[in-house]
Amino acid sequence: MSNLHPTIVTDKEVQNNTIDFTRPLNEYPTAQFIAEFILSEAKPKHIYTETLNVNGLVIQDGKEKYLSNDALSSSMLKAALRTPLHFKFAKSEDKEELKKLKENADHFNLSTFLHQAILEPTKFSRVIIEPNIPLNTNEGVTKAVEFWEQLITERGYGVIERQETPFDIVLEHCHKTVVETLGLSLDKIDGKRAYIRTLKNCSDVEPVSEENMVKIKILKKHYDQYGNGILRRLILHSKRETSVYHTDTNTGLKLKVRPDAIQFKENIGVDAIISVKSSSIEDLQAFYHQAARLHYDLSEGMSQEVVSEVTGRDFNTTIMVMLQTVAPFAIAILVWSAEDIETGKHKYHLALNNTKEIIEKQLVKGYEVFSQENNFGLIQMSLPTWNQQQFLSRNI
Repeated sequence: MSNLHPTIVTDKEVQNNTIDFTRPLNEYPTAQFIAEFILSEAKPKHIYTETLNVNGLVIQDGKEKYLSNDALSSSMLKAALRTPLHFKFAKSEDKEELKKLKENADHFNLSTFLHQAILEPTKFSRVIIEPNIPLNTNEGVTKAVEFWEQLITERGYGVIERQETPFDIVLEHCHKTVVETLGLSLDKIDGKRAYIRTLKNCSDVEPVSEENMVKIKILKKHYDQYGNGILRRLILHSKRETSVYHTDTNTGLKLKVRPDAIQFKENIGVDAIISVKSSSIEDLQAFYHQAARLHYDLSEGMSQEVVSEVTGRDFNTTIMVMLQTVAPFAIAILVWSAEDIETGKHKYHLALNNTKEIIEKQLVKGYEVFSQENNFGLIQMSLPTWNQQQFLSRNI
């Protein structure tokens, strides 16, 4: 058990260079370098996905397929830095997330929508305020059916399996789905409700409440204004909804990452991982603390290394887009520092070794791994150093 490494990497380690850096820190591009490249007005270029499959697999698959894959994700590796018990539970998290994804497929989530809209800006224009029609009466479901059929007809198209399809074919598809696939009758209320759900799914619009519509419009305004519209430029010709699968050569572990976007030096001057995070934090300092507490650095360091290995390109930049989900719904575009990425890569390598040991030895212990050998799990407790404060003497 003594070989397991806890997730403790301090600023002092970085400053004293006790971490083995994977490369000189000055080889990491800065925010200024990216800005200067964009100012050069170089023409963006499309990069074909098949050219990226050098030492693994890069594929634009659905999130369901990604979650179903048994390879190890960064969240599992983070757990391996805690205890073997945490790792055991984390291995089932993808399956739980997949279950929630299927269960909540018809429920609107503002954070999820904003996350998607940043990467696919046309979603901002594909939201509507759904009429408040009760679906517990025949009259109500009939009105709702008319609303959605009319909407798809007026738009002239819908979507079937992510492909734009003429409206008449979409309506026929929805009808057959309910009657033939689900075996329900459109003359009954449960059949009409199923028909409404199917129409919504094929409408290519997102029904939202009035309150959420206001928030979406505010964030859309900030999206357009931030950095003179730089967000559109940053994601132009990037790869989104893309999974990357790789087998680590040192440990033999199968790994997977799914960056929000992968961008290329042909378009922004650097090969970069783009991550989108929504948060209810009140300011940037609070977000930085959140990033440290949740070990975003491990995830970003892992993404850089795995995508570099698989593609044969040097992904040495992480750009993080932070979305504030509380007023004033601000946006920040953050370029990660070389020191923080190297710290994340250090944690990533420790996690890989921990994971290999946990799997090989079939370890399942919890916090007792922090106790000394033969101490029966008794852990010598020590409060954080910030608790050791000097109090000024005072007259009372």
